[in-house]
Amino acid sequence: MKRSSVLESRRKSVSPAVRQKVNLSFQIVNRIHEVLTAKGYKQKDLANMLGKSEAEISKWMRGTHNFTLDTIMNIEEVLNEQILVVYSPRHEVSCAVS
Repeated sequence: MKRSSVLESRRKSVSPAVRQKVNLSFQIVNRIHEVLTAKGYKQKDLANMLGKSEAEISKWMRGTHNFTLDTIMNIEEVLNEQILVVYSPRHEVSCAVS
């Protein structure tokens, strides 16, 4: 597929900090998707478990949502799976909610 020169020029102008933020957001979404798939759940199920609308979960799963720690912890709690792991030079700290 041929890439648009306008899109390519805009892509090049994105700062490394913004790229890093978007990449992390996509990693979070990918992890949520992995867990949902492994458990046989759909986005609709996650919406019901969190008391959210399907439309809101759909927006989250596009990869551009700015997840708060509270939201990630709520997702971990309802799915009973770890979504985010923070690594420290001294030890690993888990954000999983049991």
